[in-house]
Amino acid sequence: MIRRFPTCFLLIALALLSLSARALEPGDDAEVFTSDGGVSVTLLPMADGNQALVRLNGVDHALDGVVMLARIEQRPNDERAYRAEIDGKMRSLVVFARSYWAPTDYTAYIPGREEPYALMADEEGSARVDKAALMAEYEQQTEQGVQAALARFDRDKALERHKDALRAVDASASKVCGTEVTTRVNWKGLDNEQLNSLSISGYCGQVAAEMEHLCRKEADFKQKVAEVSGIDCGFGDTLDLRREAGKLVFRTREDARNQREAITGFLRNL
Repeated sequence: MIRRFPTCFLLIALALLSLSARALEPGDDAEVFTSDGGVSVTLLPMADGNQALVRLNGVDHALDGVVMLARIEQRPNDERAYRAEIDGKMRSLVVFARSYWAPTDYTAYIPGREEPYALMADEEGSARVDKAALMAEYEQQTEQGVQAALARFDRDKALERHKDALRAVDASASKVCGTEVTTRVNWKGLDNEQLNSLSISGYCGQVAAEMEHLCRKEADFKQKVAEVSGIDCGFGDTLDLRREAGKLVFRTREDARNQREAITGFLRNL
């Protein structure tokens, strides 16, 4: 049996398709930018002025060659950022900011990398861009779920990143203090938002970092560190550091102030 839908539903569906098509209607000509490091960026603004297709090439990252639909965030002084959701968080891929000393106004940012890429206009490359082909590439990748996969938060990857950073802090403290320093974190107690927005090693690694600092300054402090079996860290409502059965139990919070001073004061009285 053929199911017939009311005319109003069909009209609504057609209207939504029309709006979607208009939302992704290309605007001005595409621009291509390149960096000294071989990174290439293609920008194609949409007719609505609020979105743009952004493709990065030449980067050792999962973003390489993926056409992202970025939201254009307008900023003061006519600056703007082209932002897309990567790994569960909106991130700036390209930023335009007028500079009176740099040779370019555009900068590319790769998620997870500290160093940005200064971009120079590539007029020849811009002239070669096929807007229809770029749109088709975006649609094909969207159907394949490429952008959706990049947008999803990878908790396991985030955990490994935080654990590696914390291990580096512990290793440095262990070397300076001459004894093993181990920080254990209640990872299950951290939600995805915390893992995606906080530097866990900056919070939980602060105790080990202050131990290292005191070991450098005071030779006698190394013996105190040798008597500590480990550091247990978690997040809570208050800032607290205490000693329990030979280990240090540290509780911090996201808006904790004077964390370093509080830790140093406690460690001096071990």
